[in-house]
Amino acid sequence: MLKRGEVESTIKMYQSYYDKVLAELKKVKKKVPDGVKLYAAKHGKTYQYYIRLNGTEGEKREYISKEKMETVKNLAQVEYFEKLSGRLQKDIKCLEKIKETWSENPFDWVEDNMTSGKYILVNPIYLNDSRYIQEWKNQVYEKMIFKEDSPEFYTRQGLRVRSKSEVIIADMLDEMQIPFLYEKPLKLGLRIIHPDFTLLDINNRCEIYWEHFGMMDDMDYRNEAFIKIRKYEENGFYQHDKLIWTFETGKQPLNTKVLRKMIMKLAKTLGYSI
Repeated sequence: MLKRGEVESTIKMYQSYYDKVLAELKKVKKKVPDGVKLYAAKHGKTYQYYIRLNGTEGEKREYISKEKMETVKNLAQVEYFEKLSGRLQKDIKCLEKIKETWSENPFDWVEDNMTSGKYILVNPIYLNDSRYIQEWKNQVYEKMIFKEDSPEFYTRQGLRVRSKSEVIIADMLDEMQIPFLYEKPLKLGLRIIHPDFTLLDINNRCEIYWEHFGMMDDMDYRNEAFIKIRKYEENGFYQHDKLIWTFETGKQPLNTKVLRKMIMKLAKTLGYSI
């Protein structure tokens, strides 16, 4: 959703370019004759250029030879600067008007301008980010069962996971305030799988999936991991799109320093401020 600060920064950027364009236009105009208009005509694979004085009657034009191409370039540059400065000026005025009346978030504005007694009766057509996140986190789903003899690993929030590495990942996600659901079912074709972590991309209001493969030095585990990856790909889920893979072995454990940097970058990509 467009923020007031984004409008203001765009105005500032446009104004900066507008000022620069006017300064450059003034310089280039000194290099060309007054009242001259440039024409370009397609000639085979190239162009031929002509000029005509403003106010000249008829279609009489003067051909510009290759020896005078510098003049042609300057005339084209003048037209570019004139058109760009005009467009920038109009857009700046338009954005200034938007800034004056922009509510920034019409959905929150309605809530603020209704009494709470009335608003609680409403079924909002759009939830703000905080409410959307809360409803997403509160969804109920069937979770995978832990075997009785499985080792117990718990995150700082008391969530039981299946490995020490998953504890590290979950705790960092919580620390970076990235909402996630653990082992939420996902249908891939006719098969139901349970990604380790399902994350919420609040920018696009969609889910992405994180699989951590922690025993890649085990041949059978490794083969199953690649089969799972292929199943994702066959169903249109790809790395750096809606999927994140991380891997480790006994000799090459999870690098927490790299992981932290990765999750910090991920938080910004998904729309969470750190």
